[in-house]
Amino acid sequence: MRTQDGPIRRGPSIAASVEARLERRAAFWLARGGWRPTPLVFDSYGRAATNGGTGWVRVIARVLVMPPTNRRSAEGRSRGWRRYISVSAPDLGVRIRVGGKVHRTRTEPGGYLDVRLDVDLPPGQHEVTVEVPGGAAPGRGHIDVIDPAIGRGVVSDVDDTVMVTLLPSPLQAFWNTFVMQEWQRRPVPGMSTFLQRESRGFVVYVSTGAWNYAPVIRDFLRRHEFPPGALLMTDWGPSTQRWFRSGTEHKRTQLRQLRNEFPELTWTLVGDDGQHDPAIYADFASEFPDDVALIAIRTLTPPEHVLTAGVPVSPDELFEMLPGLAPAGLGGVRFPRGVPRVSGGDGNALVVKTLSTPHHEHHRHPDRDAD
Repeated sequence: MRTQDGPIRRGPSIAASVEARLERRAAFWLARGGWRPTPLVFDSYGRAATNGGTGWVRVIARVLVMPPTNRRSAEGRSRGWRRYISVSAPDLGVRIRVGGKVHRTRTEPGGYLDVRLDVDLPPGQHEVTVEVPGGAAPGRGHIDVIDPAIGRGVVSDVDDTVMVTLLPSPLQAFWNTFVMQEWQRRPVPGMSTFLQRESRGFVVYVSTGAWNYAPVIRDFLRRHEFPPGALLMTDWGPSTQRWFRSGTEHKRTQLRQLRNEFPELTWTLVGDDGQHDPAIYADFASEFPDDVALIAIRTLTPPEHVLTAGVPVSPDELFEMLPGLAPAGLGGVRFPRGVPRVSGGDGNALVVKTLSTPHHEHHRHPDRDAD
């Protein structure tokens, strides 16, 4: 049997099934002890109706079973490790209210909810609420409804692109994720200015971090005046294909989905060379060169690369030199001709580089790389 992501593998599939069964059983017993299903809604996006077509919104949420007083922890206002001690509520009926309409659906494994609902809303920010009958108070979030006439969208990585995390180092990852609080995290200098300059009102932050981490990122972006936007995170548990979900595949999937949802837009793709953003963006630009306005890569220093990967070069550079070490689909970076790209050590450097790059006029002009 196959799914959208590939063949179902017996081991991970069994693990995912066992995880779902344990979640349902734990949720049942906790509910008997007074814990209640609590919906958490994440900021997302939608499309305004155009040319007689129907508009829609993408609603992303998660339902957790928790004590009535514990919403503060789940929403990210407590120390890191507490956000990961939770019990999800899969296959639970929920009501979604947006644009004056009520929609009914059920949560997926892990208590997640990621649905597209037809609704005609004007461009701008709108509130969405998710409620569970008999559960805690409704969860509330915001949806940015986009008019495709803006012409340009921005997709940005988070870790080591806008926020200094150096996540691949196991000890540093543990500290940043489970101990450090939001106000202690440092932004990459100048990156908020760069993204503000590139934004035309539609920014999507894509991270390989778990959804438990989303409230931290949301508060960090607000504190440091990054442009508001949707958060697209992932889950660390087993799926039917893998023991652990692939962060690389997550980014590729989200890029393709955004392209399909907004075929009129071109995209500024922002990332760093500490993991595999250059390879992911180069592959996307090779397949869809007319849809990429700019690729902007923050380059880590050799000491930062040592901290994240143990070697003083980026993973993509290492795989270029030693292709036998490369995972499938990550054999090197080959940017297509005709797609502008810039690189620099921080957001300030990227701003300077883009001043001489003609991507703001039209992405189909002859390329002028500024690496």
